[in-house]
Amino acid sequence: MAALTIDKRDIRAFSILGIFFLLLAGLIGTAVSHRAAKDYRIRSLLSQRACSRCDLDGADLEEANLRSVNLEDATLRDANLKRSNLQNGTLTRSILSAADLTKANLSGAVLSEAILNSVLLKEANLTGANLSQTYLGDSNLSEGNLRDANLRGANLVRANLWKANFQDATLSEVKLNRADLQQADLRRADLGSADLRNANLRGANLLRANLPRADLTRAKLPDVSLRDANLGSANLTNANLNRADLVEAYLAEADLSHADLSRANLEGANLARVNLSGATLTGANLQNVNLRRANLSGANVEGVDLNAVKLCRTTMPDGSIANRDCAPQS
Repeated sequence: MAALTIDKRDIRAFSILGIFFLLLAGLIGTAVSHRAAKDYRIRSLLSQRACSRCDLDGADLEEANLRSVNLEDATLRDANLKRSNLQNGTLTRSILSAADLTKANLSGAVLSEAILNSVLLKEANLTGANLSQTYLGDSNLSEGNLRDANLRGANLVRANLWKANFQDATLSEVKLNRADLQQADLRRADLGSADLRNANLRGANLLRANLPRADLTRAKLPDVSLRDANLGSANLTNANLNRADLVEAYLAEADLSHADLSRANLEGANLARVNLSGATLTGANLQNVNLRRANLSGANVEGVDLNAVKLCRTTMPDGSIANRDCAPQS
């Protein structure tokens, strides 16, 4: 009777082992089949340059020639696309999370509504690319070339954009809060209504940039060039503009309350109706600045020559109203 019991246990054990090995074989077979299917898709992609809605996660496409490729709605998570050629490619709504596109050529490519979070685009060529509504949060585009690119409504929260080239790019309504834009080239870029809260723009070049209604609350802008820039109605509350070049800049109706403008050059700037309450202007150059209806209550103007500024209905640091340059009433 004991031997019979042992035999039943052995049968049960062998049955369990059999099922286990069958499942393992099935999993291995599935993995092999999946890998074979992916290899086929990669070969097809390289030969036909089209694989819309394809699963290419983890694919090795380093230095691949994918010029004018169609990868619409494809997934390329963790893919290796270093130095690949995707010029004029279509990647609309594609998912490239954590992909490596270092030094890739994406000039003229369409990446609208694509997901590129944590992607590596260091030194990538994105000139003239369409990145509207694209998600690029936590991405690295340092030293990338985005000249003439369209990034309208894109999300670049916490992105590394150090020394990136955004000349003449469209960045209206873009989210750049906490982004690193140090030494970035933003000459003539359109940043209307952009979110730049807490962004670091130290040493950036924003010559003739367009920033109406942009939110630059607590942004770091020391040594930045904003010469001839349009900052009308922008929010620069608590911003650091130490030593900034704001010559001939348009700042009418902007909020610069509690901003640091010490040693900034504002010669010829238009600050009509601007809020400078509590701002620091020590050592700033306000030669020929328009301060009509501006509010300087509580501002620190130590070392500032106010003789050459235009004052009319201007609230002075002590709360008094200055009308020195108001046109005489007939």
